[in-house]
Amino acid sequence: MLFTNANLFDGHAPRGGGMAVLCEDGRIKAVDREGQFPADHERIDLGGRTLMPGMTVGHWHGEFVSIGPPTFAEGRGGVYLGTELPPALLAIAGANALRIALNSGVTRIVGGSCSNDMDAQLKMAVEKGLIVGPHITASSRHVVATADHEDRGMWWRSETPEHHDVRRIGHNVFADGPDAFTRAVRQEIWRGAEIIKLVPSGGHGYGWSDRYRGLNRAELAAAVAAAHERDARVRAHTSTRDVILECLDAGVDIIDHGDYIDDLCIERMVKQGTFFCPSLFFTKLVSHDGGAGHDDADQHDRAWSNMKTMLKRANEAGVVMVPGDDYGAMGMEHAEGIYARELAIYVYDYGIPAADVLRWATLNGAKLGGREGSSGVIAPGADADLIVVDGDPVANIDILSQPDQYLDVVMLGGRFIKNRLGGGDPVVPANGPLHAEMVRNG
Repeated sequence: MLFTNANLFDGHAPRGGGMAVLCEDGRIKAVDREGQFPADHERIDLGGRTLMPGMTVGHWHGEFVSIGPPTFAEGRGGVYLGTELPPALLAIAGANALRIALNSGVTRIVGGSCSNDMDAQLKMAVEKGLIVGPHITASSRHVVATADHEDRGMWWRSETPEHHDVRRIGHNVFADGPDAFTRAVRQEIWRGAEIIKLVPSGGHGYGWSDRYRGLNRAELAAAVAAAHERDARVRAHTSTRDVILECLDAGVDIIDHGDYIDDLCIERMVKQGTFFCPSLFFTKLVSHDGGAGHDDADQHDRAWSNMKTMLKRANEAGVVMVPGDDYGAMGMEHAEGIYARELAIYVYDYGIPAADVLRWATLNGAKLGGREGSSGVIAPGADADLIVVDGDPVANIDILSQPDQYLDVVMLGGRFIKNRLGGGDPVVPANGPLHAEMVRNG
């Protein structure tokens, strides 16, 4: 298939109009001015629409269904995350969220933690053609310590048989001490996790304290070492400056939230090549600026103010940032177009150039998903995971949050998931079956 008359954003930067992209056998074969291709190729004239790589959501909780204070407000007497619904219902919710993501122009998700090995199992379902979904990089459950913020149940109601000193409930694995953390990490990798999720600090949805440590330095170091020894990566929910630095000392690969980063954190992240998912949609939602009246709004106001200074510095310094947030939480439930609303926050509230934010969502997202150079870009040899937008998101980022109106094409592995322009192979709808050979889940 030859796309012609395209306004091209190639993952790095805008390339301008009058471009053509040839896709064959699931990959991009050539990119050139449109007059450079023979006339016999089947083609779709984009009429100046923007052709760009599919987007990545780099912090994903597909099975979250209106997660929020009513479920968890009782603290120690509350409900364990991942047990608010039966596992089968959570799996259905996760599959539905994948469909929503595809219909929003998202062709890759990177797990931010999940219940019941959900990411790995949904990845298997996509690969076997049982459901249609984006490429998935599977996360573990939260790997946390006893009496962490996630240890919500009363102890006399929540003691369960342990497997090698590890207690597993819903969205969480509870362990204590370096040896137990090592075992917990290895078990999560055995169950399909490619990324291990740790919760070393509070904040960003949890209670706030500068002194709080979800796990100690020895446990953190053991978890990171165990993951890296098995070719898995580690991401960490962390908000406080000191704990961010502890995570960087330990070699954590992905910093989630990072509400109180400073210049030293930025310097270290650049030097170490650490990924950063700032996830500021949630912060805006629950801060006073977002009008939420949340109990922890003051905490989030301070984080919002800090990021007003630090996010632009991080971008200019070269920190590898990727969009993604706690979608599925109350007020930010999975819905078509919601993922791009986060992009708009970075542009309008934080003054980040739209082209940079699009690079975070495409080029950087593929790097986070382990596909650097072969995805997230429009270049010969790259995966044909593409979207066509009726307009220019560099000039107006808002159009990406309105897929019903502006998203004309979604192509995954060279196959059309959505095509309102006609031509090409039959569409494989994102709410229908898909044979495994149609998707290479890289």
